[in-house]
Amino acid sequence: MRQSAALLAVLSLAGCGSQAPPPAQKAGPPAIAVEPVKITHFYAGSREIPDNQSVGLCYGVENARTVRLEPPAEELKPGFNRCVYLTPDRTTTYRLVAEGFDGSTASESVTVRVKPSVTEPSYAGVQPGLFTLTFASAPEVSRGDAVTLCYGAPEAETVVMDPPLMELKPGKRFCFKATPDATTTYRFTATARDRRVESATLTVIVR
Repeated sequence: MRQSAALLAVLSLAGCGSQAPPPAQKAGPPAIAVEPVKITHFYAGSREIPDNQSVGLCYGVENARTVRLEPPAEELKPGFNRCVYLTPDRTTTYRLVAEGFDGSTASESVTVRVKPSVTEPSYAGVQPGLFTLTFASAPEVSRGDAVTLCYGAPEAETVVMDPPLMELKPGKRFCFKATPDATTTYRFTATARDRRVESATLTVIVR
């Protein structure tokens, strides 16, 4: 009996001294990786323009916090496909700089050459071109996506296009949207009051 009582006392003391294991701690949510900034495209609607004419610069960025143009132009905003229209007075190299949320930066450059205007004698019969601007907001699009087409023909009396999409109007800048099903070359034809005719083309590649 004494041995049984002593054994019970030892087991009782051993039970009181034991401790339950601490509860397992739950892991927190995984950290979200911030992707570096990326410039998807940056190009000029024309690499060479006459003096006093406008040119479109289009760009696309991903994971960008800020976007700026050097030399400075109007304020830019991040976006997948944005355009700005400028009128450089001399040949200019434009640099697009994008800064990401993680502090990374990316830059690309494009040069627009400006041809100085040449005044011809009146007897030479030289007339200025009817089209001052032809521009597509993107050189390539995915099937089903829209693209913006722009042209400038301020001296024209009429402007038509092939394939025909809508009624066009003469003007310093006229823009509209198209949704090509396949790679398409759009031909614009302008006719002046003196019956001069000029054509310009824009090709959009469909991936």
